[in-house]
Amino acid sequence: MNNLTKKHYYLIGAWFVINLLQAIFTGLHSDESYYWMYSENMAWGYFDHPPMVALIIHLGHLLLPGELGVRLVIILLSTATFALILNELNEKKDLFFLGVFVLSFPLLHTHIAGFLAIPDIPLLFFTLWFIILYKKFLKRPSLPTSVLLSVVGAAMIYSKYHAFLVIGLTVLSNLKLLRNKYFWVTVALTIVLLIPHAWWQIENEFPTFKYHLVERAKPFRLKHVTDYLLNQLVMAGPLTGILIFWKLTKFKIKNDFDRALIFNIVGFYAVFFLLSFKNRIEAHWTAAIMPMLMFATYPLIKNDAKVKKWFTRLAVPIIALLLLFRIYLALDVIPNVGHTKITFYNREAHALEIKELAQGKKVGFFDNYAAASNYIFYTGDSAVHLSTPNYRFNQYDLWDEEKYAEGETVLAIQSKHLNPPHLQRMATGQMRGYIIIEKFQSLKGLQIEVQKAEDAGNNFQFEIKLSNTNARPIFAEHVSEPVLAAMQDRAELVSLPLYSALNQQKLEPGEKATVSILVPKEKLDIQHPVTFYTRSKENIRGEIISYKIK
Repeated sequence: MNNLTKKHYYLIGAWFVINLLQAIFTGLHSDESYYWMYSENMAWGYFDHPPMVALIIHLGHLLLPGELGVRLVIILLSTATFALILNELNEKKDLFFLGVFVLSFPLLHTHIAGFLAIPDIPLLFFTLWFIILYKKFLKRPSLPTSVLLSVVGAAMIYSKYHAFLVIGLTVLSNLKLLRNKYFWVTVALTIVLLIPHAWWQIENEFPTFKYHLVERAKPFRLKHVTDYLLNQLVMAGPLTGILIFWKLTKFKIKNDFDRALIFNIVGFYAVFFLLSFKNRIEAHWTAAIMPMLMFATYPLIKNDAKVKKWFTRLAVPIIALLLLFRIYLALDVIPNVGHTKITFYNREAHALEIKELAQGKKVGFFDNYAAASNYIFYTGDSAVHLSTPNYRFNQYDLWDEEKYAEGETVLAIQSKHLNPPHLQRMATGQMRGYIIIEKFQSLKGLQIEVQKAEDAGNNFQFEIKLSNTNARPIFAEHVSEPVLAAMQDRAELVSLPLYSALNQQKLEPGEKATVSILVPKEKLDIQHPVTFYTRSKENIRGEIISYKIK
């Protein structure tokens, strides 16, 4: 930190205090409680992300309870990230404009150097170290620098998979690296460090990559493209973003490091632009390049007196609004308006009112893994996550959490869109209802394998093998009325009661059975896969597979 003066450290200290206070007074974001659940079940990988965020939350929560413990190490990393940005910008004269420039980026307040316990903050911390070490490597390649690069590169990947894009674009910007022996030392050591995570992915059949690369894909919608472009302009500064991108076009590449910055900035924007044709792109997915965008444009804006003046005029009110918005998020005494702070608002009160509503019953949540995590965090009780057949897969699908409620009466919370009975306004302001499940039976572990599909006149007949891989029996004749069903395009085509299909009351642990299910041809589109799954009468899915008719 050779470029920081005492005044810089005052600014860094003030930023640390702001984030600390924010962490104390702001309830957990829905994603944070989900990642806290990761930290309570430590592993080398998770459904949505690599394990770094779980490790960081775990360490902080060991030291301190509550929201502050979840966010403690994150705040330390975010403060260090803030310091690294200031150090690399190397501004010693006009600290006012330096602060205005950096704080004008909305993601700095949350996803870059903020308070949220999310994977983006460790990703940004290690990404900054990576590009700083890369600059050093360019000047003098050496074995120690290669080892450090491999450790930091692996830490980036363990934080978030966006790191692959940073590394790939950096190498692409300088193909001479392929002739450098120290580069290959870095590659080899990084691969070795990633073996535990790779093995976890293999053991769990690559759930993360299947989800992000296949299951998230959706038909083209122009709205996803236009939203992406607008969001990226806002993320560079709601009013100053135009100045940022205009000055970026004036950037001159003088060396290999400059080329790496431009390749990363343009590459990120281009890749996610292309992906926006297949999916909705979250605004913060480009957070990793925001510091690089700062490094590229700050000197150009600082040295242009007219642009600097207008940048300051436009940025100061935005910064004031961002800080006021953070106060609004933190204080539950200020009511929520619309959905602006719904993921933070009255989360503890909401969990406690559900616990009171349950009156000692087990608690479940339909299609809301964040709500289940939030309930567990704030009450200390267990809860079960219940997925309908069309709900996205998540980490709860890899855990065996449903055994907690096996055979018990469950109060199952449902959102308004599921049209539940007992609808009421909760402490968060959201409408929620509930159903009572008399005797919960999980259908997870009842594996489905399509053995063959045959033309049977007006129907297709599918021969399916069911295998009970649990240590408990699966009851076909049960109050939950379990069925084997098929669907296409999110619509159920046919269902077959398990009791009728098996012609027996239960399937013992390790037992297998072959059943047939008929699907009318008129309902099928043979050009697309058929999805088979088990579910209860409450529409709680068990296992689910996709099968393409050959």
